[in-house]
Amino acid sequence: MQKIPIDDLEKYRKFLQGIPLSTYREKFKDIKWVEQDLVPALYPLTSIYKNYRETQRFLDFEEWFDEFWSGINASQRQKLADLKDLVRAHRKFYEDKINGDSDNKVFLGFKARMYRTWVSVLTQLDFCYLFKSICAKKGKDLQVECNAELDSKGIDAKINNIGFQIAKISQRKEALKIVRKSRVVTIPYAVFDLEEFRRLSQSSRVKDKSGYQKALTSFEKYFIQLKNGFVVFKEDYLNPIIADITDIEKVKATANKISSELAGEK
Repeated sequence: MQKIPIDDLEKYRKFLQGIPLSTYREKFKDIKWVEQDLVPALYPLTSIYKNYRETQRFLDFEEWFDEFWSGINASQRQKLADLKDLVRAHRKFYEDKINGDSDNKVFLGFKARMYRTWVSVLTQLDFCYLFKSICAKKGKDLQVECNAELDSKGIDAKINNIGFQIAKISQRKEALKIVRKSRVVTIPYAVFDLEEFRRLSQSSRVKDKSGYQKALTSFEKYFIQLKNGFVVFKEDYLNPIIADITDIEKVKATANKISSELAGEK
């Protein structure tokens, strides 16, 4: 079946809007004790890209995780062995965390880490789905590459010979501290606490109120916050990038301009 980029974006965003972000945020917010390098069999990128990009099976997190965990190894014995290897590999770190319940504790930490990875890749894919949709509307034949192999190299999307990396920022100052790479364009992705920004933009105790006001205006220009809180890209963000896609310096200049705007400088 031939994919239709505009319809694909609509279906994808409908899926994103249904994710209970607040529920998972509360459930996993303090569970951050599996942060070290994992054994290769436990990396989820191939599974995520296969489901949400290649086959477009938009599973909810629990469905995806159960399927991913079931498919990691051929037997439950091997799965538990991998977890125990993970524990042994970082025994010194985990001794203070596990409190005598190693497999269950590590499994919960592993699941929380998988959730954060899952959400992060979904954000990257929104960039790709929107990019393809805009190209379809404009009649531009640009191939968007995004897969586990590129992701493992720090490239979230590749168009022509330009790599893109989505960088999450939660504070204004972070927008100006993004690390730039020669052949990769860093795309600032704002996850601002909008209510806090609005409060600061009106507070008599804040000297730089205009900075927060400008940052809020820029957020509304470049992003949409869905009803569940998921932040997605607007066409105004990608349009100038697509227009100058043959010139990496112009694309970088656009990304830098947006960074400055999100920092409240323009």
